[in-house]
Amino acid sequence: MSLPYHILKVCGGVVFAARAGSIYSFNSDLEYISAWEYPVKQQQQTKGQEASATEQQKESSAADGPPTKRRKVESSQEAAPSNGSGDAEGAGAPETKPKKKGKSYTTPTDRAFVQGLYSTTDGRHLVAITGSDKTIRVFEHDGAGNLRLLSERQMPKRPCDIAITPDNRTILSADKFGDVYGLPLIESEDGQWSKETSAAQQKSRSATPAASQAYKPQANEFTVHTVRNRKALENQKLVLEQRAKEEKAEGPQFEHILLLGHVSMLTAIAVGTSPKNNKPYIITADRDEHIRITRSIPQTHVIEGFCLGHDEFISTICIPPLRPDLLISGGGDDELYVWNWVSNQRLSKTDLLKEAQKLAPEMAKLAVTRIFATRPKQINKKGDENNKSDDHTLVFVICERIPAIFCFQLKDSETTLQHAQTIPLPNGNNPLDVEYLHSSPSPRLLVAVDPNSITTSSTENTTEPAATTTTPSLRVFSLEQGQWHPTEQVIKGPEPSTGSSPEESNPITVQELQKILYTTESLRKTATDFE
Repeated sequence: MSLPYHILKVCGGVVFAARAGSIYSFNSDLEYISAWEYPVKQQQQTKGQEASATEQQKESSAADGPPTKRRKVESSQEAAPSNGSGDAEGAGAPETKPKKKGKSYTTPTDRAFVQGLYSTTDGRHLVAITGSDKTIRVFEHDGAGNLRLLSERQMPKRPCDIAITPDNRTILSADKFGDVYGLPLIESEDGQWSKETSAAQQKSRSATPAASQAYKPQANEFTVHTVRNRKALENQKLVLEQRAKEEKAEGPQFEHILLLGHVSMLTAIAVGTSPKNNKPYIITADRDEHIRITRSIPQTHVIEGFCLGHDEFISTICIPPLRPDLLISGGGDDELYVWNWVSNQRLSKTDLLKEAQKLAPEMAKLAVTRIFATRPKQINKKGDENNKSDDHTLVFVICERIPAIFCFQLKDSETTLQHAQTIPLPNGNNPLDVEYLHSSPSPRLLVAVDPNSITTSSTENTTEPAATTTTPSLRVFSLEQGQWHPTEQVIKGPEPSTGSSPEESNPITVQELQKILYTTESLRKTATDFE
């Protein structure tokens, strides 16, 4: 079957589009260039490992009691919609404790779906994350749309979002357990990145009295005199040594370092540069309505402040180009928030639900899945781009299961988002991702859509394979007289060759596809989360 494109990334004049576990590239005219496909053998190996782990867990459960961890899967009557950036356990599905009644538990889906695409500022590298195998993949981009895989690194927990530092050296990986890891973009054979980072972190922490240090016994063989205390000291040392060995054996074998952590599930991460001191900061958002501002490497133990004010979960954050002191955030609230993250001040709120209710008056809540900001370039009469930009930033917002793109303007002299246009999607398709392509004679807006656009209720008890559709999953809009209009231009990547697609031997059902594509609304807390 043909699955929809669900993740987009524009890198220079090249468009990258992810479909399931594969990444396709197209030129500025949306003509196919090449494709990188998820290795089928690796997915089969992953399935085998998970099956083996399940069997071991069952054996352990029979011998030692109940398993230590089980994941909730909604029953058909309580099925929740999910988000376009990953799999069911990736950016959106929270861990919950098993309940005694009304729930069933199983392992998460092992489908190979790209959960996110990111590029370095120079466009020389593309980074992809897949939730099924918890892997971060780094590709070298030749500038013409061809990718070469450089590394595959499996993280301890599933990444929900990543950011790349301004120097294009370090990947910051945020996971659903609240931790942020740092790892080099390009792996070094001698571990130089790890040595430099660890040394800088230790030096910075030693200069901070409040920094936490690894526990070390204060007693030693010279201060302990009784036989009983000496034996206790020896046992304590053995426990610490065994713990260190286990952590080393269980942890990833590549260069990485734990930078910071939240007590809640992380949902988004960004790197901002302060106009005051021109230094980078790590900005993280979580399910518990927090936006935290943390110093970057090597002082990630220093928290500069918080941007507080959301009443619901935060699912996405965005720093507008040429407005480095501003931050736009959205999630389960009715409004979009604009912050001065440097001073931790909320500058404005924009009612997004009001605009959504113009399409669906019965709508009572929404879940923002993507905020994308870009700076339009001026194009002269000859169709050439000028070096100057317009005096405003365009901000595009998509919400889960709302078949429209919301377009706002942010003037250079203002801090409030002004609604410019609500762009309805043809055929009522739900948006999955959005990107902006600078081109002449006019720019274009690329929107990845779900051609099925099936409501949650219609997917209940659906176990049939998802039907192949001829509706294009990538729509193109052009700007005419200040308004966006759909065009007939579509792109189609090559269909998977016979036998190369995992979905051919194991077709994906409609219900499973919906759970993979929509996970943002499941971040919303319910009464059981407070019990």
